[in-house]
Formats: sequence, C-alpha cells, structure tokens
Amino acid sequence: EKIFRVGDTMYDVLLQHRPIIEKNQILDRLNLEKDEYAIITTHRQENVDNEKNINNIVEAILGLNAINIIFPIHPRTEDKLKQMGLYEKLRKSGHVLIVPPVGYHEMLKLIMNSKVLLTDSGGMQKEAYWLKTRCITLRDTTEWVETVEVGANILVGANKEAILMEANRILGAEVEDNPFVETLYGDGNAAKKIIKIIKNS
Repeated sequence: EKIFRVGDTMYDVLLQHRPIIEKNQILDRLNLEKDEYAIITTHRQENVDNEKNINNIVEAILGLNAINIIFPIHPRTEDKLKQMGLYEKLRKSGHVLIVPPVGYHEMLKLIMNSKVLLTDSGGMQKEAYWLKTRCITLRDTTEWVETVEVGANILVGANKEAILMEANRILGAEVEDNPFVETLYGDGNAAKKIIKIIKNS
C-alpha cells in the first residue's frame, strides 16, 4: 500500500522539451533527411575496452554501407579507436560521419528522425521508444526488457553478424508491425503524481 506506480520522469522531461527538440537545427547543419541515416553510440567499458567487441562493432558499422551513419563519439571511445587504428578506418569509409558529442536536444532530434539507433546506452533505449525509432542494443542484457518484449528494441551484443542482420532487416524493408502502441512508462505526468502522493501522505 506504500508503493505507487507513477511512470517515468524521463518521459516527463522529453515531453516538456519536445517543442525545443523539434525546432533544433542539427539536421540542417549535418545535411540530413528523415529516415535516410542511422545513428550509433557506444561508450560502455564492456564494448570500448574489449578489443574483440569494439572490432566487431566497427566491422559491422563498416558493413552497413547502404545508409549514412552518424557517430557522435564519446571522448574515451575516440581515444580507444585511435589506439587500435580503427578511427581512421571509420573516418575514411565514406558513409560514417564522426561528430563530437552532442547535447540533449540535438541527440533526441537525431534519434527522432533516424531510421535506426544502434547503442549501448541505457537511457537512449527508452528515448528511442518514446520517439518511435527502432533500437538495436549493443549489449547482451538490458534494464528495459519491456522494450524488447514489445519488439521495439533488439539485443545483439557485440556480435557482428547479428548487428548486420538486424540492421539490414530494419533498413531493407518496411516493418509492418508497430511496437510503439503501448504506453510503457506512464502518461508524462509522473512528477505531478509523485508530488500529489507526497503531499497527501
């Protein structure tokens, strides 16, 4: 009786900021069009500090040459890629655009308009769901199992073949099912509900 299900305050924030996100000009600055690019982000130690994993991820990115890929790169990831000689391979690929880290509004504008997000970030898996963008998670597990259960998120780990298979499946055809119907994380009023509960307790 002391536990209340109110939703996710991250969703509250996204809805509050959505008008600003929609006005963001990063697509114009990077010369991008909706659904004509993919995004990748990776920063977790299990990927970046594991030579086999980061090699597999880079090889998968290089293999996804049917679409432009935007790579907002974490400083630690950039250092590791340069140490391993992988940074230049990506930079010279012709279809991968490496950009410095971007802010909250810019990142969500990129996710909102991308064909698919590949990431090992926790928060971005949920943000992709709210923005109705399919997500491929570069991990073997996720905190947000419900996004996987409804089909909006796919776990592939750092498996090159799985990354390529799932990304090409999403890129290559119109996916008929709509995994974004359910309201998994509340109605965007979690903070108000929390305040009301506290005031009434």
